[in-house]
Parts: sequence; C-alpha cells; structure tokens
Amino acid sequence: MKAMIYGSGEHGRIVMDILQHAGIETIGFLDDNIKSHGTIVNEVPVLGGFEIVKKGMHDVQFIVALGDNAIRAQKYSELEKAGKILLNAIHPGAIISKHVTIGKGVVIAPNSVINTGAVIGNNVIINTGAIIEHDNIIEDNSHVAPGVCMAGGVRVKNGATVGIGAIVLDDLTIGRNATIGAGAVVTKDVPDNAVIVGIPAKVIKYKNKRES
Repeated sequence: MKAMIYGSGEHGRIVMDILQHAGIETIGFLDDNIKSHGTIVNEVPVLGGFEIVKKGMHDVQFIVALGDNAIRAQKYSELEKAGKILLNAIHPGAIISKHVTIGKGVVIAPNSVINTGAVIGNNVIINTGAIIEHDNIIEDNSHVAPGVCMAGGVRVKNGATVGIGAIVLDDLTIGRNATIGAGAVVTKDVPDNAVIVGIPAKVIKYKNKRES
C-alpha cells in the first residue's frame, strides 16, 4: 500500500511518522499552499495541490492531515467525491479494543487508548496519549487532542474539538463544532458551537457561522 498525505505541515509530518510505523509508504504530500509545491518534507516531496488528485493515481490511498476540522472535512469530502480510497493512519503503539468500530480517514496516534464499545467516525483525529473510554462515540471530523481523558459513554458530535489535557466526565455530550479548552474539566453537556474553558468548564462564547 502507498499513501498520499493531504497537508504537509506539522500534522502532516506526524501522520507520515504514524504511517511509517504502520509499514505504509508515503510517496508524496499534497498542499493548497503553492509556496510549498516542489519542497521536500521529511525526505518526501510536496507534489502539488488538488489538481494532482484529478490526474488519476488509482494505485494510491489518501489521508487528510489538517488540524482545522472544517477544512479537513472539506478536503475529505472532495477526495471521497473524486472516488479516492481514504486510509487510516493507526500507530501500532495505540491500544485499541477489538470491539471498537473505526471509520475511514482516521488518525490514531501513539499511546492512545480506545476501549470496548467505542465508535470512531470518519476523518477523526485521536491524538497522542488520548484516552477514549468504553462506549464513547466520536463523530465525523472531530479532534481529540493529546492527553485528553474521556470517561465512558461520552458523545463528541461532528466537528468538535476536545483540547489538550481536557477531562470529560461520563455520559456527557459535546455539541457539534464545540471547542473544549486545554485542561478544562467538563462536568455537563456542551451546546453546539460553544467554546468552554476552566475547572469546571464554562461557556465563554459561541462561534459564529463563519468560525464553525
């Protein structure tokens, strides 16, 4: 299997490392930043932008490596509509129950733990050392940052971000496109588009449509 990574920045380099540990060769990066085209990232070339996808490349599988949930969702959708196969980047150092359901285009970083009954949607990032306890549902296009600890039965809705080191108590729902600040302790449900911080976490603002 050969992989093409959409996004040549910091997250792209991390995804490349995960693929390498999983025994999958990265043959190139794609990036919308024209200035990056023709450069070399960790010994792998940045081949161009989305126009490369249109040239065929039927023997290659793709993964989107962009931290912004909305942009990552857009690129994932474009690749899917182009008929491309979306692969998963799962580090062999992750601990994943055999009773976990995982979608497509998912990144699971080293030292993360995903326990029994969890469901991971499409185009999700489970970052380094995150703990996803039993029966969690992480919906499409979400990002669980490094060091997050989520108790059992949590639902993270589409496009939400759970910030680095946050703690989410059991059976709570994180709303669509919500953002949990770094180190927050979430003790109650989070509304859609809310930004919450603190211990216990409280809403400090709501994102407007452009932000979400």
